[in-house]
Amino acid sequence: MAEIAELIERLGAALAARYTIQRELGQGGMARVFLAQDLKYDRAVAVKVLRPDLAVEVGGTRFLREIQIAARLHHPHILPLYDSDQVDDLLYYVMPWIEGETLADRLARERQLPVADALLIAREVADALNYAHSRNVIHRDIKPANILLEAGHALVMDFGIARAVGGGESVTQQIVGTPAYMSPEQVDGSEYIDGRSDIYSLGCTLFEMLVGERPFKGSTITGVIASRLSTPTPSPRGFRELVPEAVDAAVMQALATLPADRFSTAAQFAEALGTSATVAIAVAAAQAIVEEVNVPKSVAVLPFENMSTDPENEYFSDGITDDIIAQLSKISELKVISRTSSMRCKKTSKTVTAIAEELGVGAILEGSVRRAGPRVRIVAHLINPQTEQLLWGETFDRQLADVFEVQTEVAERISGALSVALSPEEKQRVDRKPTGNPDAYNLYLLGRHHVNKWSEASVQKAIDYFQLAIAKDPRYAVAYAGLADAYELLSIGFGPKPAVECLVEAKVMALKALGLDDTLAEAHTSLAYAVWLGDLDWSGAEREFKRAIELNANYVMAREWYAEYLAALGRHDEALAEIKSAQQLDPLSVPVNRAAGWVHYFSRCFAEAVVELRKALVMDPDFLGARLVLWWVLVAEGATEEAIADIRKEVERPGSGSVKKLMLAYACAAAGRQEEARGILWELEAKLVSEDRLALLSAFPLTALGEKDRAFQQLERAYQHRDPGLMFLKVAPWLDPLRSDPRYGALAERLGIV
Repeated sequence: MAEIAELIERLGAALAARYTIQRELGQGGMARVFLAQDLKYDRAVAVKVLRPDLAVEVGGTRFLREIQIAARLHHPHILPLYDSDQVDDLLYYVMPWIEGETLADRLARERQLPVADALLIAREVADALNYAHSRNVIHRDIKPANILLEAGHALVMDFGIARAVGGGESVTQQIVGTPAYMSPEQVDGSEYIDGRSDIYSLGCTLFEMLVGERPFKGSTITGVIASRLSTPTPSPRGFRELVPEAVDAAVMQALATLPADRFSTAAQFAEALGTSATVAIAVAAAQAIVEEVNVPKSVAVLPFENMSTDPENEYFSDGITDDIIAQLSKISELKVISRTSSMRCKKTSKTVTAIAEELGVGAILEGSVRRAGPRVRIVAHLINPQTEQLLWGETFDRQLADVFEVQTEVAERISGALSVALSPEEKQRVDRKPTGNPDAYNLYLLGRHHVNKWSEASVQKAIDYFQLAIAKDPRYAVAYAGLADAYELLSIGFGPKPAVECLVEAKVMALKALGLDDTLAEAHTSLAYAVWLGDLDWSGAEREFKRAIELNANYVMAREWYAEYLAALGRHDEALAEIKSAQQLDPLSVPVNRAAGWVHYFSRCFAEAVVELRKALVMDPDFLGARLVLWWVLVAEGATEEAIADIRKEVERPGSGSVKKLMLAYACAAAGRQEEARGILWELEAKLVSEDRLALLSAFPLTALGEKDRAFQQLERAYQHRDPGLMFLKVAPWLDPLRSDPRYGALAERLGIV
């Protein structure tokens, strides 16, 4: 601040006879800009003062000569130069002060412009460039920040400045310009720069106006070169279907690598972009085609193929798939199929058309991952399954440390291809880099690989890997969220610890994750589950569930658990709506379809529950969670003989456990076969005494047998270790015989569900 104040004081003293310096407006790569009052003509002006190091390097003579050439330009779309001079070591030039904004400002606010607006701006800039080129003046730094917008029209500023600073033998080998917009010949430092270089830069600018991002990404010249060499010239129409074909072809020609392959003049480029009338007709035609095809804004990411020589890298390719799904899921306007359903398509022989129809999506993303040491190659293709047309495709050759930038770019490119706009908050979340440590990321992927296996041993391995990832990067919020998920799996029967202890651990990890990044929907969901079951904090749980869904409407686990939460409170219409949303996002998920049957059971829609549960069992006949609920439903609707027959088949299978036998006792008791039911309970007596996990299920047959005292004893045990099923005390049909007992009301009050 002291430096700026000193500069304003020096400048004010030097220019006091002509200008009154009022305040700083901003600064760019080459100059600081000040608002001033022109005393002679009583008008507001912008005074740009060249950076001191550039001023010394350029020298006053050369700078003023180039500015003098630019000052001769008079065109409706060129911001005029009023004055320039040197005072001591200060080189400055003066322009009108425009009460508008730059194109860069508008793009930062809107990201993509309407096609007609973008083309109007591009044509006006091209007209200005054609005029300047005819007088042998090349701009050399066309970019959104150098295009002012006044009443919707373009004014190109800073003509001659790049030439003054960057050209000629008197200046060191410094390439002046902005990497993302510089022509290849500028990057190469070629002495043969002509108007076609400006045409290239305008092509980049128009691409950004249409698509919402630059054609070649990179914050440095090296990064832009790498992007340009590793990827073909992108097509705006591949990202945005409303771009007319003629405009798409014109942008592609303007972006040609060789100057000879571009338009010869800016006037030709402007002509190729069409008139306002022709563009309006073309956009309307494109809109009609899009509406006719009616491709929904939805996508399924198929498992990326592991192309590495080591098959053990399968976890890495699956992890990349998961992270791309997670990135896309942050975009609220886009429906993204969850990983569970996507992974069921792994190594399938089905066509993309069949997969899209099964999953209910309008686009399919497929790809491959090849990892070799510290480098990774990711190939991604976005396909319209209705036509099998390639909407977008790209190959990324990057260091492992840059893999997050690839995931971000894929998400942004897909949103552009499907004409989905990101809000500023969503873009911020998509751009956020979870860790800067490649080793921590690799350990995190291993953790998630094991947690997805859903077994006690694998969950314990996952915890070890997540902890190692955190040791590498203590601020790795997503790894803490992974730990929270793992501890919650342990709480529902995947570990030896009591559920209450696991839920305490899950809560601690979720809070740590949110302390580092409070935009993680996964962590809000884990916290909701932990405070619901562990703390019996129903209002706190609902608050966290809603926040998770607000942050990521595509996060299936949040919707599934929130649906169960709502069902437990008897808010059945809301619960059914939430579980339906979860099914749409994850139609091939066995747990989600089981949950749908569960929610229908509690709402006493038994026929619908049977449909959902049989659907889950077709996908996985061995999924006990779905079969268990199916037996409850059959008993509730009076089909006890059907339930008994199905349970007997399961009990006769080798290795049959106590859970199935308890359900047989329940079905027999409900069917009036009391002696058989009591015999099963007697057989299991030792386990019922020693194993808390069987407490709630043992209450089923005890209730059906009318043994209320023993039933309440088991319900108390279930309460002490926070069996998740006890949360449905208010709505579970099997509990109907106990509701008139005062002990039921007391237990419900302690659970917070009266």
